[in-house]
Amino acid sequence: MRQITLSVPEDKYEFFVELLQTLEFVSIEDFEIPEEHKNIVRERIKTSSKENWVKWDDVKDSFKKSR
Repeated sequence: MRQITLSVPEDKYEFFVELLQTLEFVSIEDFEIPEEHKNIVRERIKTSSKENWVKWDDVKDSFKKSR
């Protein structure tokens, strides 16, 4: 299975969801990230230092190893 992420203008969203719901093979997961969670991430970004950053390729590899 493959996943697609789309950005739809707010004024077209309802129509777009209705259209997708007519397709039997499409599942729709509509969720919003709570503002509180966004603020936590923003704060962590502000207080982090570049010395503690890890390259994505290294992190990605560690996920593969833990499977």
